[in-house]
Amino acid sequence: MVFMEPRVVFVIFEKKQSVMEALLEMPEIDFNHEIETEFDTDVKMSSRLHAYLQTHISYLLELAYANQYTIFTELDLDFASGKTRPDLCIFPRTPINWLADDIVVQDVPLTTIEILSPCDGPTKQNLTELIERIYAKHFPAGVKSVWLVIPPLELITVFLPNQQKINVIEGILTDPATGLQLNLTEVFRV
Repeated sequence: MVFMEPRVVFVIFEKKQSVMEALLEMPEIDFNHEIETEFDTDVKMSSRLHAYLQTHISYLLELAYANQYTIFTELDLDFASGKTRPDLCIFPRTPINWLADDIVVQDVPLTTIEILSPCDGPTKQNLTELIERIYAKHFPAGVKSVWLVIPPLELITVFLPNQQKINVIEGILTDPATGLQLNLTEVFRV
């Protein structure tokens, strides 16, 4: 079985007259093939709350800002300051090219969102390590703000590059760096 990079698929498609021809002539792809990447050291385990909040926050932001921003989940970012995979990334509105894909992105989002995961075992997220990663990787790359969602406390902390922190437990979160707003009652609804 052959494992193909998305750009190879794009080249094959580009030379064919129809989508069906391109799909019929593609070599078989082994989706069970284990891919080792440099991101595997940053493996995150999810939980029900984590998955719900990631989906729900993405949905709320998309509803409010679809014409201004593009929201991505679990995007592998490769900054000069290091590799990272935030739960959500917010970019200025970007057209999507459905014929080309990037496995690793070097563009810098305006805002990244991390959701603290309560998973047990070796992948358990440590709050201190997560905050250190925010200041070591996200801000040196040019990210304007990072939101840290702490589910059991129903709290979102907005971190800014100047080490200012804004803790929001109720009402409307307003990100001073981007102007993005999010109603915490909607985020943590029961």
